[in-house]
Amino acid sequence: MKTHDSNEHAQSEPISGEIYHVTPTRHLESIFRDGLRPQIGPRSALLGEAKEMVYFFGSMLAVEDALSNWLGEALDDEPGAISVLAVDRSGLHLVSDGRYELACPHLIRPENISLAFQDDVPADERNGPVTGGAPHEQTNP
Repeated sequence: MKTHDSNEHAQSEPISGEIYHVTPTRHLESIFRDGLRPQIGPRSALLGEAKEMVYFFGSMLAVEDALSNWLGEALDDEPGAISVLAVDRSGLHLVSDGRYELACPHLIRPENISLAFQDDVPADERNGPVTGGAPHEQTNP
């Protein structure tokens, strides 16, 4: 696995490299077909987010930290496995509140997305195909 630089500061200019998006595995089919669409997901709605965004982490270390803490707790109610997507951030306009996440208000095209990690697949999903949830649904904090 490659080493990835952390992105700890707000980004207002397009930059290159990879960023990471966490999503339930059941959404992979629609994401790889249609991309990541900005939206206000269930966790964003609970937090009072007002703008549709796609949320990312700047490093795999930040993903691991979030999954070991707040994001892992938030995803406990999600059925099935969890996947981490790597996104080529070349040319993307990213914003940050200076904490731990980056966000993009634009569609992320499927050709810029790859699978970085997939959690263990639950026994009830091992022999079946990945099924899409709601179209373009993704995990937003």
